[in-house]
Amino acid sequence: MLNKKVDIDIDGDSKPDLQIDLKTIVMAVGGIISLVMTYTTLKEDIKINAIEIEIAKKLPPLESHELMDQKLIYLEDMLKKIDEDHDKRLDKIEDKIYRR
Repeated sequence: MLNKKVDIDIDGDSKPDLQIDLKTIVMAVGGIISLVMTYTTLKEDIKINAIEIEIAKKLPPLESHELMDQKLIYLEDMLKKIDEDHDKRLDKIEDKIYRR
């Protein structure tokens, strides 16, 4: 039953141009169904991703830990410089007061 072939003559020269059996038809239909299912799944995923992107656009941007660490190091350095400047100013004021 599965080995029966159907000869198809397309151009009318009495010679078969295509030989199709039931197994080939079943495989072709299965392939088409598979492609349609894949397409619909991808289409749904694209819709979901578009919705998630819109939600993510409304959220505040996240900063990486490296960027936060760099900011902390920068601020610590600035505080040290400010502290050193204040110490120098205090020394100058003390020198003026005590005439060193």
